Amino acid sequence: MLQNLKDKIKFKLAKILTPEVDKRLKIEERLAVADEKIASVDLYGIAPWYQENFWEPPVQIALQNLCKPGDIVFDVGANFGGLSTLMSRAVGPKGVVCSFEASPRIISKTQRNLVLSGCSNVQLFHTAVYHTSNQTVNIYPGDHLNDSIYGSSTYGDPYEIPTLALDDFIEYTKLVPNLLKLDIEEAEFDALQGMKKTLIIAKPHLILETQREDTNCLNFLRDNGYIAIDLNAYREITSIEDYPPGEGVRNNLYIHRDRLSETPYQPPFEFKDYAFLSEQDFRKNSDNSIVLDKPLTLEKGRYLINIDFTATGKNNDLRCGVKVKNKVIFRYSAYSSYLASCYRDWVIDLPKKSEITIYFEFKNNTRDESLQVNGAKIIQVTNFNHFSPILYI
Repeated sequence: MLQNLKDKIKFKLAKILTPEVDKRLKIEERLAVADEKIASVDLYGIAPWYQENFWEPPVQIALQNLCKPGDIVFDVGANFGGLSTLMSRAVGPKGVVCSFEASPRIISKTQRNLVLSGCSNVQLFHTAVYHTSNQTVNIYPGDHLNDSIYGSSTYGDPYEIPTLALDDFIEYTKLVPNLLKLDIEEAEFDALQGMKKTLIIAKPHLILETQREDTNCLNFLRDNGYIAIDLNAYREITSIEDYPPGEGVRNNLYIHRDRLSETPYQPPFEFKDYAFLSEQDFRKNSDNSIVLDKPLTLEKGRYLINIDFTATGKNNDLRCGVKVKNKVIFRYSAYSSYLASCYRDWVIDLPKKSEITIYFEFKNNTRDESLQVNGAKIIQVTNFNHFSPILYI
């Protein structure tokens, strides 16, 4: 019955969406064209609201833990809206999400995704969050929609965008955030300088993307009573020496010492070595994909998966991550050499005992013969063994 209904809908869509198709085409061909057009209406990199969202998975876990029903939260540097949609659901119908996106190239896609995802508790602001309000800054286009005020004209002429200091916004709107996520392409320190009052009075939780060698945000927030936690390694960060060797971009969680007891993020973290996998535990298939040969059983809890893999290819589309049975629960997607150089420490949170599989799959008929998985170390973060996850995400 359901399939008949779907066929009727597709038939009507075929007539509406394909006026250019010759009427003499068979009905099956017209339905196929309609299917293709429907499939092409994607959400610019984020999943539909009814599917899993794999945008910045380690950050998502922290957001799910820290965004509470009814909270006011800010997403500064919303990009396509991948994390705004998650925050929207976490704070629920009584909560408020303020999302800020400065890039003129991205903002329309942000709005589209928020509308299609039904995020009625999100307000989107097209402005550059900065240390002062009512100025203008140049936003330079990046090579992959990573536009920044600290870019160059390599990829096109800059856009002139008005600025907003968050202290001014909060005073004007009376919306005091419990948590902020900031990912604004090396302008995070500027944003922090524009919210000094809020940091002192409200002491909100913060999640910041940061470059390993840039310690401005780290030093500033530590001087203001915050501790920093690397969300990929679950280590307290006091200096760049605390990051894992060879890692570049990191996502740090900052919690004020006065609010540590409100959260499960209380260093030092306790770790339990759970499993060690060697190169022989992975199987390479004829299509160049690599998969864990036998599923691995893990108990309920939070795990760090330190995966040792190498690759040199750039002209490919690799997706790697973790599945429970055939369902993906963690995923990164990019070209293989980039993932191998930047995304080797994974985090998963299992609500119950599960059999997991680690996988590397190429899409769009691409491949990289140089991809090699050398092994993996799986570590349980025991602090979260009895932590109750959010009910509805």
